[in-house]
Amino acid sequence: MNGTGEDKFSPNADTTRGMIVTILARLDGKNTSGTPWFAAGQRWAMEYEISDGTNMTGAITREQLVAMLFRYAVKNGLEAVTLSENLTQFTDASDISAWAVSAMQWAVGQGLIQGSNGQLRPQANASRAEVATILMRFCELMKK
Repeated sequence: MNGTGEDKFSPNADTTRGMIVTILARLDGKNTSGTPWFAAGQRWAMEYEISDGTNMTGAITREQLVAMLFRYAVKNGLEAVTLSENLTQFTDASDISAWAVSAMQWAVGQGLIQGSNGQLRPQANASRAEVATILMRFCELMKK
C-alpha cells in the first residue's frame, strides 16, 4: 500500500476498489503505473476475473474486499475451502450478500477477517487500517 499523500497514510479513510485492484496487481508482480492511477490494476483485475472493473473510485465494502482476495487466492492455486460453521459465531452473518458468503466463510476460516464485537460488518466500508491488517494476514497466507 502506498500513502494518500506526502507523509500520510490516512488509516481511517475508506479504501477504494481501485486501491485494492492496484495492490493486488502489484502483489502479482504487475507494473501499475499509468493514468488514471488505477487503470493498470483495473485491466489486470478484469483479465483475471478478480473484479468486474466497475466503480474504481468508490469505497469498497468488507465483503467486496474478501471476495476479491478469495478470487485472487483461487487464481494462485489456494484451496477454496469454505465451511458454513465459520460464520455461525457472528451476529450479523445474515447480512452477507449471497454472492459473498463463500468468500467470507473462507476469509474467516483463514483468519483474514476476525470480526469485532461479534460482528463481521460485511456491508461496511473497509478502512485503510482494516485493509492493511487484512492484507498483512493475506500475504502471510499466500506464502504458505
